[in-house]
Amino acid sequence: MQTYDFLIIGAGIFGLTTAIELRKRKYSVGILNPDIIPHPLAASTDISKIVRMEYGSDQEYFDMAEICMQRWREWNDFFGKKLYHEVGMLMLCGDKLESGNQEYERKSYGNLINKDYPVEEISQEEIVRRFPAINPNRYEEVHFNPTAGYVEASEVLRSLADYARELGVEIHLGKTADSFVYNHGSFSSLKTREGSSFSAAHCIVAAGSHTPLLLPELQAYMKASGHPVFHFKPLDPKPFQSDKLGVFMADISNTGWYGFPLHPKQGVIKIGRHREGLYLHPETDDRRITDTEVEECRTFLKESIPALVEAPLVYTRRCLYTDTLDGHFWIDHHPEIKGLSVSSGGSGHGRL
Repeated sequence: MQTYDFLIIGAGIFGLTTAIELRKRKYSVGILNPDIIPHPLAASTDISKIVRMEYGSDQEYFDMAEICMQRWREWNDFFGKKLYHEVGMLMLCGDKLESGNQEYERKSYGNLINKDYPVEEISQEEIVRRFPAINPNRYEEVHFNPTAGYVEASEVLRSLADYARELGVEIHLGKTADSFVYNHGSFSSLKTREGSSFSAAHCIVAAGSHTPLLLPELQAYMKASGHPVFHFKPLDPKPFQSDKLGVFMADISNTGWYGFPLHPKQGVIKIGRHREGLYLHPETDDRRITDTEVEECRTFLKESIPALVEAPLVYTRRCLYTDTLDGHFWIDHHPEIKGLSVSSGGSGHGRL
């Protein structure tokens, strides 16, 4: 049986960054992951995730995002490649900020202005000139924040996994956590579905939507919700280049729609919808996108981004959030079991 100071379940963004920080502190660290990195069904996976400070009234997450942006710039330098693309954020509002219908956008804008970020209000004429993919008649008010962007999510995970291995983290692929062994109220070891056992002084469960399956006592507080993601191949890529389209939230407080400029490697436009979502079992329920959801996306494109209406839909996925009751991360020691911690509850943060 292999033994570590820390055993981490899950090699997503929570697990890999935790492993790296622990290894830098000279602990022995092992990670178990049931598939390749990035796992095809993990929330950390996909070609891109938005990095932004637009968090409505949530000042705490604004502050954390502000710190993270500097870290992303540092990672670009450290890894010697552009993982973070600071292309700016377009906040598209269906009504005026002071109408009462755009509270998320109004408070997001207020936080940025209070910290002296150079947010621009974009006129309809400027939308046509600077952001030609957007239908200027659909939105009453548009703001552009240049301090925002997206990361190449899957490439980030591959880079972090390589770095973790360089530091001496042992990553075990094809190992699916199944059950814990406790000794007098303390974590002792973990058994996998494949028949292996691993022991550690401390175990960290960073298994995303599988966390409440491994720890059933969390099921009342943490659930998996599925949200649709679409990749379109534009017929004319020019209006979607990052110098003509940043990441965007399209009246998100009322519609849930958001999206990205043309991906520099995949050549697609990613569109997603952030709403309540469908509560799913992460292993047994169907994750396929429905025809109705595709039609809803096409309707959104017709109203907001007409040049994508006829674009081929080349890929869909249902991204699973791990929602907590209050929408915050769940990072803490287990209250009853010594040597066991949880690092999960992404709740959609950084999933856009």
